[in-house]
Amino acid sequence: MIVTITPNPAMDEAYSTDEFRPGRWYRAKDVARAPGGRGVNVSIILKQLGYDSVATGFLAGHTGEYIKDELLSRGITTNFVNTKGENRTNTFIKDVTGGIETAVTEDGPIVADDAVKRFFWNLERILPRATAVQMGGSLPPGVPVDFFREAVDRVKKKNIPVYVDSSGDALDMAIEALPTLVKIDHRFVNTVRNITLSTLDHLIEISKKIFDEGVDWIVTSYFNRSNLFCTTKGFYMAEIKLDNPVTYRAASDALLAGMMVAREERMGIEDSIRFGMSCVRQTVMCPQKGLPSRAAVEITAGEVNIQKI
Repeated sequence: MIVTITPNPAMDEAYSTDEFRPGRWYRAKDVARAPGGRGVNVSIILKQLGYDSVATGFLAGHTGEYIKDELLSRGITTNFVNTKGENRTNTFIKDVTGGIETAVTEDGPIVADDAVKRFFWNLERILPRATAVQMGGSLPPGVPVDFFREAVDRVKKKNIPVYVDSSGDALDMAIEALPTLVKIDHRFVNTVRNITLSTLDHLIEISKKIFDEGVDWIVTSYFNRSNLFCTTKGFYMAEIKLDNPVTYRAASDALLAGMMVAREERMGIEDSIRFGMSCVRQTVMCPQKGLPSRAAVEITAGEVNIQKI
């Protein structure tokens, strides 16, 4: 059983329109709503790949009920902690003409200390059945910045692989607990450990530093089509083919889901990278949340360009 942790889940609302510009009125061509947030997205994609998971985190208000009901309707088990307030709504506007997507996100509800304590009590209760744990995204107000670090510590004490995809101080502190895999997306974080993530050399430098501290896999995004992988066998650059991508919203989540499935199935390093990157490609090209099918991922996995550097 895989566990996903989303401290700040959301309802994602996506609108498509022509030639979007600020200050104008538009009638949306298409509207799509789906539960969102890093771990929630991973759970959705895992299900599409044929793997069950338990989605956890904090739910609040009517939006929280929507998130839970939608996940259950997709066959995903939920084990969230309820808190006061209202879960956030993330709004995405896709300019169909220019192919540019604009995002507006909310902070999320204020989570009280007792809810955080209940979450960790709940996590300890479900960990004995877990084969892997993924966590990430933003932290809502009230959740301490060391939330991911404490969660990683608890998971590692059970000798369970743990995957982290976050940013800022929350990511930096999570790295201190030495998770199995760390995903660094420099669209959302410009520096890690005071190293600017602006060039390939800088990405290699920070990846090597984190690897030497004891993290097995470090993945850093390198433009929209590529990711740099730091592994126990060295560095690999992987690139996918993209023609008219639909959205990058869940690209990072698709990669994490693919890498988790690869580990569950004991794939080798290069096969793991190919499978994860093919999940990204299929998700970026899919108009609905997630990817079309595992079969589609397997078809394009061989087309992923991998270079050892």
